[in-house]
Parts: sequence; C-alpha cells; structure tokens
Amino acid sequence: MVDSQGDSWGSRDSGPLISKWEQLTLSPDLLRSLNKFGVGPPNKIQQRALPFLLRGADIIAQAPPTQERIAAYVIPAIQIAINGIANQPVNRGPIVIMISTTVDQATQAQRMIRDLGGPIGVKSALGVGTTNTDLTQELRLLHQNVPHIICGTPQKLHALFTSSGGLPGSEVRFLVLDEVDQLIARNLHEFVFNIVKLLPSPRSRPLSSSAPGGNIVPGSGAFGSNFDPSATPFQNNNSRRFSAVAPSPDPSGQNTPQSVERQTALFSNTVPQDVLNLATAIQLREPVRVLVRRDGNVTQAEASQGGSRGLRQYYLYLAFTAGSRADPAAANSGGGLGIIGSGRGSTNAESVQAREWKLDALADLFDDVDVQQAIVHVGGMTALDSVVYKLASRGLEAVPLHGDMSPATKLAALNKYRINTTAMMRQPVTKVLVVYDVQLKEISHIPLVINYDLPKAVEEYAHRVSPAISPNNYTRAGVVINFVTATGGDVEMLRSIECFYKIKCPEVPMSLRDLI
Repeated sequence: MVDSQGDSWGSRDSGPLISKWEQLTLSPDLLRSLNKFGVGPPNKIQQRALPFLLRGADIIAQAPPTQERIAAYVIPAIQIAINGIANQPVNRGPIVIMISTTVDQATQAQRMIRDLGGPIGVKSALGVGTTNTDLTQELRLLHQNVPHIICGTPQKLHALFTSSGGLPGSEVRFLVLDEVDQLIARNLHEFVFNIVKLLPSPRSRPLSSSAPGGNIVPGSGAFGSNFDPSATPFQNNNSRRFSAVAPSPDPSGQNTPQSVERQTALFSNTVPQDVLNLATAIQLREPVRVLVRRDGNVTQAEASQGGSRGLRQYYLYLAFTAGSRADPAAANSGGGLGIIGSGRGSTNAESVQAREWKLDALADLFDDVDVQQAIVHVGGMTALDSVVYKLASRGLEAVPLHGDMSPATKLAALNKYRINTTAMMRQPVTKVLVVYDVQLKEISHIPLVINYDLPKAVEEYAHRVSPAISPNNYTRAGVVINFVTATGGDVEMLRSIECFYKIKCPEVPMSLRDLI
C-alpha cells in the first residue's frame, strides 16, 4: 500500500511496479555493481520505496527488518552519493547519514555500501561503539578521509557530529532512520533531534507530479530556497515541549540561501503514532507512506503457531498512562499531536509511577495463579532488573536471562530454572524465567508465559509463546498473557499480532486460577 497524503495507510495506485533495476534511474556504474554482486531483482519493499526515493520524496516505510529493507535505502543512498561526487568532486562532508538503533543493523548497512559502492568510488564509514572515550583520533581519521556515507548508532553519530571539531552536517542530502519504533522505545530520539539541527533544511517546494521513477535527481538541491520551519509543539512525558527541529542558524550571521536540501526516509517494523510524531518533528515533507505486509518471510507453520494445539492467549489492559495528569495547557497547545516515546523510557515522576503500577500488576497476577514455572518476556535491561527485583520481593524465584550473557552464563541460568528445588523446601516456590532478547528453543511444558512488554516484531511472538504450546494431544497447552498499556504502540502491536497469526486474544478473565 502506498499513501502520499493523509493520516492513514492508503491503497492508492503507486504506478507500475518495477521488476528490474534497469527500470530505475540508477547510474550505469551502480547497475554494474548490482549485477556483479548478484543482487536479485527488486523485492516488494524495494519495488515500492525506491521509485519514490529516487525522485527525491520523503517516505515512511513499514516493512519487516530484512536485508532487502536495508538495500531499499542503501541503493538510493549510493546513487545520491554518486550525484554528489559528480557535482562536487572535493568532499567537504558526509552526503548521507544512516542512523540505526542497533550496531548489527548499522554494520550490515555499511558492509552493503562497501561492497556495492566501494568499487565505484563511494566511501563509507561506520560509527558505533562507546562514546565515553576521546574521539580526537577517530575524528582526525574521518577528516583525513571524509566518507560520503556514514552509518552508525544514534549515540555514536551524535558524538561524532556534535563534538568539538566534529563532522560537518551541512552537506547532508539524505538522512535515513532505520528501526524507528525501537529508536523511540529506547528513548534515543533526542540524539536524532540534535543531529538534525546540524543538517540542511528539508525541501521547500512540492515534488513534481511526474510518475515515480522520473528524472528528478535526488539530493541535487533543485527544490529552491530554505524552508522557514513553523513551530509545531510537541510534548513529552515530563511536560517539555518539542518544536519542529530546525537547522542551527548560520554562525556568520548571513542568511545565505542553501543549495543543499535534505531528503529523509524512515524505516520501521511498526508505525505507531510515536513514529508519525517523530516524522513531523524532524519535518518530513509530504511523506509517502509505504506498507509491505509480512506474507513471505515466515513459514505457514510459524504463522499458525500462535493458535496451535489449544494455546490460550489473553491480554491484560493496563489503563493507566504516564501522561494521565499532564498539564492541560500543554495538552491543548499540541494541536492534537501525540507524545513521542509515550509511556516508554521517560524519567518523570508520572511515568515512574506508571511503571510501578505495571510491576504491581505483574506481581498481583502471580498471587492469583498457582504454577511451578513461568516465563516473563521484557523489552529491555531496565525492565528485566525491575521485574526480577519485584518478583523476588514477593517471594518468587526470579532467574534473569538476556542476550548479553556469555553462553556459559546463559546455560547456568537455564539449568537453575530447570532444576526442581521445591522438593527440598517446605513451601513450593514459583520459578520465573525473566527473558530479554533470547529465543528459548529447548524449554517446553510451561504453563504460563507473560509478555510483560510486547515484542517489537510480530515474528518474534511465535518464538516467545512456543514454550507454552502443547507438544502432543495428551497434555494441556499453557496460557499466554499479553500486557497492553494505553500508550507506546501496544494496542497497534497486539492488533498486528492478531491479524498475522489469525487469532483473537480476549481480555484475561478474573478467575485466572481456573485457567491454569
């Protein structure tokens, strides 16, 4: 689906879909590079996104996190870099910035640029790792060999561009944000805002009405003079207001018209209101919205796993919101615009209280059930620590397990969870495995699985609930309870899960003890 206007995903005709790279306005060198490296024909996300990106449009693309999605913005980025090199042989600063939430995603993008663009003269760099060290040596090397495209994580790129003697942002023609929903959930959007302030203004004139794939050269600055951004108020959970992020003023005090204007592309696995709010805050201009449904990346067995063999799935709706007592004046001035990062990652007193209520709801739930084992999935390290501490304070044996553990530590945690110690104790103790960023492949017959934080991708849901699925027709399947908060995109994600797995999760009944 493609929608170039309006607030909802549309079904407008986006023109004929491309089936060959040669149908796009790509340079001969880039076409040869694609063929040399055996890149297959354009897939769905590339067919829908590339024509708009190559004509200079801003886009918001919702698609599964795959190599093909990365290629959907890497290929136009290389083309924009090639155009920039032709117009300005001396590279004064990066032409493209790619911001990914995770190191892995940024690394994959940079490798693809290196393989496809390196042989044809496009230089790239990777900005990841700690920001606590002295950046002098790193910046010196970057200034000596200025990359055309730089990929990295929000924190690292923020340090490289905002530090004394940092990289200039004035030449950036194309900004890519990948994994935007996760970026917001991890409260990293402030780093993005500060980077955007250093970049050229967004395009100031509407795009030509020519069909996608026309001859408009992206990143060429052909759209006219600077745009004077209007102040669109935003409010976050601690009642601060965000205005639309505007470029920093010219330090010379001269209002010289810019020849460079910024094109922006957002890619995300889900597009809750938070993502749309961020798009408005960084001033996307008439963004085209591209939606690629997840129908080819998961096997039928996985797609039906959510409802197999009597698995009982419910949701627990937590009606409290972090902003339920927000300043009325601030709320009224927002023009109906939402909160960026609503309910996730905030530090004000109200959201702290909301997190405490959510923890209490989890602990109270265990008071209402009688199980020997359970699994709780969380969405971050902070939540993992809080849940472990809360459950332990209620007398449960909480065992943490997360992706940063070494293999030996993970094995020790799983063994601790599996070993039956209740026989040695007078009072049986419920064991709860609290999991973050780990797939559980060798655990089964679990009577209760709780998604304390919903997954970021619908495909992850099947992996989370699999320990509760009955392995045969003679044992009872477990119960899955999904915590859904009023903010932060939980409602949208639960709906996506229900549609994808063709299930319906009713609200959890009051008599939990009879279910398990």
